Amino acid sequence: MKIAYLDIETDYVGPFNDKRLFRDHKNHNITILGLRILDAEPDSASPGTERELNDHFFQFTGDDLSRETLLLTLGGVRKIVTYNGRSMPDDVKRSVGFDFPVIAAQYGIVLDREFEHTDLVPECWRRGLYGGLKEVERKLGLVRELPGKDGFWATQTWRKFRETRDQKLLDEVLLYNREDVYMLRAVELKLRNIPPTI
Repeated sequence: MKIAYLDIETDYVGPFNDKRLFRDHKNHNITILGLRILDAEPDSASPGTERELNDHFFQFTGDDLSRETLLLTLGGVRKIVTYNGRSMPDDVKRSVGFDFPVIAAQYGIVLDREFEHTDLVPECWRRGLYGGLKEVERKLGLVRELPGKDGFWATQTWRKFRETRDQKLLDEVLLYNREDVYMLRAVELKLRNIPPTI
């Protein structure tokens, strides 16, 4: 089964006075979209696990960002995994996330209506894990190559890149996004070993 792990970076282009800043989806401009597409199949030699096949990573920025490119890259994908990406209310707190609503506002496609979707946030809540992706990673014992970086840092670094066109800055944000995407799979696998409590 083809599974996509998706994460976006954005730049806020709104009036900066909206108290619902992270729900103001139309004013978040996608700057980077990262996708890891993994073929995974059950491993008959080890029940409950999967063999990972054909692992591909894609990143889009600038002129490469488009609805058409996204849908083409997702061709053949059955399920998408995100962290706080859902556009439909979850069944734990009845809240929506961020990535899919921003993609819907910018590209006019609601991904969790087009694909199976697992959002790791409600899965974490079911296991008593709360917080952003980096905080959950720490609680699960996962270690990043780029510690101390967060979404605010990514936005500020993107803006510096846009002003200076310094390739090193872009490379740093791309690496940050890549690590976000790869951590989705790591968190997903860790959660499988923690039974839900709610």
